[in-house]
Amino acid sequence: METVAFDQIGRTRKLEVITILSSMGVFMDGYALSIFSSAYLFLGSSFLNRAIYVSFAASSIYIGMFAGAIVFGRISDAVGRKRIYTYDLILTALFLALTGFSGDLTVFFIFQLLAGVGIGADYPISSSIQAEFSPRKSRGRYLIFNIFSWTLGSIAFYAVSIPLVIFSGHLAWRLMYITAAAIPLIVVTLRRSMPESPYWLVKSGDAASAEVIVSGMAHESGYERVTVPEVQKGKTSFRELRKYVPLIMFTSIAWFAYDVSSYGVWNYTPSLFVSAGGTYTGTILATMLEEIPVIAGTLLCLYSIDRVGRKSLESLGFAMAGISLLAFAFISLRSALPFAYVFMAFAMMHFFHNIGPTNITFLYPVEIFPTRIRATAMGISTAASRIGAILGVFAFPILLSNLSLKYGLVFFALFEFIGLTVTLILAPETTGKPIM
Repeated sequence: METVAFDQIGRTRKLEVITILSSMGVFMDGYALSIFSSAYLFLGSSFLNRAIYVSFAASSIYIGMFAGAIVFGRISDAVGRKRIYTYDLILTALFLALTGFSGDLTVFFIFQLLAGVGIGADYPISSSIQAEFSPRKSRGRYLIFNIFSWTLGSIAFYAVSIPLVIFSGHLAWRLMYITAAAIPLIVVTLRRSMPESPYWLVKSGDAASAEVIVSGMAHESGYERVTVPEVQKGKTSFRELRKYVPLIMFTSIAWFAYDVSSYGVWNYTPSLFVSAGGTYTGTILATMLEEIPVIAGTLLCLYSIDRVGRKSLESLGFAMAGISLLAFAFISLRSALPFAYVFMAFAMMHFFHNIGPTNITFLYPVEIFPTRIRATAMGISTAASRIGAILGVFAFPILLSNLSLKYGLVFFALFEFIGLTVTLILAPETTGKPIM
């Protein structure tokens, strides 16, 4: 009678459910974080009438995510994935809805910050659960589908925003935030039936409960005997991270560098397209067209991730995104970039990002750190990425108002090469290796 390890049993119905429920949290993230890019088109003539106000408002949700990722990542390693995972998004739902009733910058900033705490809490927990239930040989594809749900959430928001604008006019931005609150409530309701991670259970000394979970999934795949996961022994504490300083530096700096350019561009794409002329509907449709290179890059990453490896794809993506941004900055030295060139610059950046760093900066932290500190390390890496997002969304409107787009392109290209450098020097290869 064949005996297999838990991470070799392959695809099961339980795994599919876990993947969908994990991905729904990331879907909600993509939906909620895309709202400001459209809401700003209405708020620019209201309480966001100066570049510095726009910077503060845009960065508020990322400041909350910074705090939520660190605090709840650590708590998840200590008390379990499921306890936090089931209820973390209630906070997000409440404050997304309240954001829709904001009347000034201060109230808007506070509500978005608190909504971000719940979103930030979900990042390390969703990714840890996905990694801990996924088969070793196809873990990369499952994790990439997880983060691709961000793009699906963003597309869903833009599709919903068009009828909201058509039928409610300047009230649309309020309805965008209020309707977003429904998604985390749905996710929380469905997650209540989720099992605890068997890796976390073994780490906590409850191998019997872990065996019940893994045996049920093994039987779905036709295996009679399955071994519970092996986990690395040690303490669950921030102090343990001192042993992993180079890896923490790698995951944090690479994800930080990626988010500077990614969120800096994405948050203001509609407003840049509006400045080039066009209606709201036309602008949003053009923004949605930017998802085509995102999808194309992701499909290439899905095909290659468990064949080519993590390090090569992340390095390629950073390098080509940086080169493409510099190329368009060079073109803009002669004259202002027309709309088509701005569109192409961002489209190429998104394409190369999604071949590599979009997906792999999210994937790396949950693969290279042991179970006892996995969510803690993912929380720190996520927090570092939010600092990058804050820098990107804070700096871009100021660069545009005081300088020009070409300086923004050079600014973002610089961080692409920072991401490339740290990946080449510090990134390990985790393809096909077990997590512990």
